[in-house]
Amino acid sequence: MDVARSGPIDLNGRVAIVAGGARGIGQATCVALAREGAQVVICDVLPTSDTAALVKQKGKSALEFRCDISKKEDVVHVVKETVRASGRIDILVNCAAILERNSSAPVEEVSEEEWNRVFRVNVWGTFNLCQAVWPIMKEQKYGKIICFGSVAGKAGAIKSGIAYSSSKGAVHALIKTMAKKGAQLGIYVNGVAPAFVQTPQTRDMGLSADAVPIGRLGDPEDQAEAVVFLASQASNFITGLVLDVNGGMYLG
Repeated sequence: MDVARSGPIDLNGRVAIVAGGARGIGQATCVALAREGAQVVICDVLPTSDTAALVKQKGKSALEFRCDISKKEDVVHVVKETVRASGRIDILVNCAAILERNSSAPVEEVSEEEWNRVFRVNVWGTFNLCQAVWPIMKEQKYGKIICFGSVAGKAGAIKSGIAYSSSKGAVHALIKTMAKKGAQLGIYVNGVAPAFVQTPQTRDMGLSADAVPIGRLGDPEDQAEAVVFLASQASNFITGLVLDVNGGMYLG
């Protein structure tokens, strides 16, 4: 295998699928990837038109799909249509995730239904997407997969509940395992672990900048720029990393 060397960030000609791209970190990621030259494929269960408009402002095209990542048929459709339209898939970013409805529930009150609901999206959904793009990246002998974990998956629940933090710990293990399996195939698998980021999903969680050593809450753009690095050739000697982007809240 011709092992790629690291170089400057340049995503021109690259095709990137971003799951959870309708808002928050996913939306910021779509915009940042487009800025660096990537064609962006936006998929979400929510409307994606606002993100598509922002991507087009960067002068790049955007494909849009309604996609529930926990459903195999939705994921297969997105991947097939992306290949049909663009001929390749170079980057996959898994931003889509859900929280418990009652994240403060005591351990003895966590239900099987809630546990399964969170794991089906956060863990199975993440793997579902990775599995779908894997044969394409394998044939290309190149691909960059970035999955979102969380500080909660490293340090345990801070503002989230036990199902969410456990699911993100599982995602971290998934990243490392897939990185080992992809290393000889030209497929890089890395992750980003945010904490206390201001998004529509976290608006009512009572996040405080006082808990962050840097002294401010995170912005979606903080996470998006980390994704750009991991999605680009600047990180061609990095795989299996779960990068902490948390203002110093967790130093693991």
